[in-house]
Order: sequence, then C-alpha cells, then structure tokens
Amino acid sequence: MIDANKIIANFQMIASRVVKFELETKEVDEGNEKVNVKNEFDYDIINIEEFNDAYFGVVQFKTTFIAKKGKSVLFKILIVYEGKFIGNKNHLKFDDFKNMLELNGVVALSQLTRSYILSATALAGINPPVRIPMINVHMLKNIKENNKNKQ
Repeated sequence: MIDANKIIANFQMIASRVVKFELETKEVDEGNEKVNVKNEFDYDIINIEEFNDAYFGVVQFKTTFIAKKGKSVLFKILIVYEGKFIGNKNHLKFDDFKNMLELNGVVALSQLTRSYILSATALAGINPPVRIPMINVHMLKNIKENNKNKQ
C-alpha cells in the first residue's frame, strides 16, 4: 500500500449538493414499443476566487432526460449538481485550476449525478432504474468551447 500523504491531489472537492432535481413520471400502457431516451449534458463554472494560498471554485453539472414510448412520455428528469473545489495555489497555476474544475470537477459531479439518478429512479418505481451513460468530458468541454466561439 502507498501512503496517502504521498499521492493526495492538489485539487480537492470540499462540498457538493443537489441544486435542483425534478422527476416527472407518467403511467404508460404496457406494450412492445421501444423506449427512446434523449439525454443532454452541460456544465457551468459558477465562480473562481483566488486567496493567499488557495483557489476556490464552484462548478455545476446539469443533465436532462426524456424517455418516450411512442408518443407517450414515460419520464422526465432534470438535475443540477454543484461541487465546491479547492486548489493548492503553491502547486497549481490559475489556468490549471480552471482546467481541473472543468475536467476533474465535472467528472466527479457526473458520477455523483449518476448514482443520485440511479437511486432516485429506483425509489420512484422506474424499473429498471435509470443509469446515465458515462460521458467523454473532454468532448463535452470541446463542444462547449466551440459553441461559445460561434456566438
């Protein structure tokens, strides 16, 4: 085993919370129609602050789902999950911290969101419960930057 003090990252999550969660379900007749699911993902850096020895940043990960069977909506989900992160200023440059918020922060929040949705949909009686797909956060960041540059 390796001593944790030797491998602790200079970027840490210090808090997280669900900012918004909406789950709407509808009763749908049983049938053999295929269920179509539409997923959308996004994130926003809410703020970044610089202190004497640390950077402090807040990022929100957002996702929506709509599941349809034919023209009938089975369920809709909206969740916004927020994380607060701190970075050691002695070991990270500002741009590195911002990049870690967008990559490491979003990855951490996407996995928390994944488990939250799995639990909530199981408790809501959705069978099987919803498992959001793992996402390519690098691709999400690139698409977000490209869309921003087009505006």
